[in-house]
Amino acid sequence: MCGLLSFAQAQQKSDMAKFGFLDIKTDSMEVPFYIDGVFVGKHPLNNPIPVLPGFHLVSYLPPDLTKKYVEENLTDAYKRVYVTPNDTLEVFLFYDHYIVETEILDKQNTVRRITTISIISMIVYLIFQIT
Repeated sequence: MCGLLSFAQAQQKSDMAKFGFLDIKTDSMEVPFYIDGVFVGKHPLNNPIPVLPGFHLVSYLPPDLTKKYVEENLTDAYKRVYVTPNDTLEVFLFYDHYIVETEILDKQNTVRRITTISIISMIVYLIFQIT
């Protein structure tokens, strides 16, 4: 029985050696973390997150906002990292300063959308007035 338990522990260690780990930290509490668009928890995380070796996108923005803000060059909201097998990579994301930028960009996008809708509505109104 003891030999079987040792074999199971060795197998588990062997399986975990295939993974890399991300230890994500930030300068604020209760910050949500996403790896490749998947929510993995809020700061502080108790343990590093196991991931497959390779490139990963670590962010505090949900996936629907990440693409929009990447296009706006808010590059400190996410990090593209490479994780090697059986290694732990520490990733630090600055949150306080960049969340303000995120909120400003979101307000600017809202104003842009409202302006676009207003202009289109005005053009449609003028077209119907002319005909």
